[in-house]
Amino acid sequence: MYFADKPASSASIQNDPVFKLNDATLGAYLDQLMKSLSIGDMETVALEMSDRFKKGTGGTYKSDVLNKKIAGNDAFITYHNKFLTDFKKELKKSNYDPAAMGVISMGLLNFSSFWDKVSGLGITVHQVWSAKAEILDYSYNKCTKVWSGKLKYTFYDHYGLDWDDIVKHGGDIIPQYHTGDFFKAWYILQHYRTARPFITEMEKSVDLNGNSDKD
Repeated sequence: MYFADKPASSASIQNDPVFKLNDATLGAYLDQLMKSLSIGDMETVALEMSDRFKKGTGGTYKSDVLNKKIAGNDAFITYHNKFLTDFKKELKKSNYDPAAMGVISMGLLNFSSFWDKVSGLGITVHQVWSAKAEILDYSYNKCTKVWSGKLKYTFYDHYGLDWDDIVKHGGDIIPQYHTGDFFKAWYILQHYRTARPFITEMEKSVDLNGNSDKD
């Protein structure tokens, strides 16, 4: 994701009153956006992410809190169930040898329910842009036909905005009247000041087991 690039597509934002604000005020706007769209320990996560962004730290951000919130989220449960169905089909086709399995297509996990939008996952992640699944600690007993292992998901997102986000949210007045200005502050800090986006990495492991005679 780009930063400090002053894209021509967003030149019009330089005429917006928000653009004239100093970095400290823009940063306070971003923090207010995070607070208004997160609660409890997810507010702590959101503010940690905001702080990392404003300091220009870059790199990769990880959080046990974020991992736990994803694990218990309905969107992840639905996502996992769908992928598990595809995984079991491929495992059976490969005679229960993961090394012989073909590539399984993965969708993009999306946190867009009303609860996600007000509790924190909507503003900190919303939609992941990359996903990976690995089978670990796998074993298969040819006598008992029992197999087991661990499915490890890794999801990646970026904490940053592009101009399409401002086109979509720059006029928002919910949950606060100036929410649109808060989004503009986020964008301006990234593309016209010294803030820097970063990668958010999230993990979740699920224990698996089955029986090849019954799968």
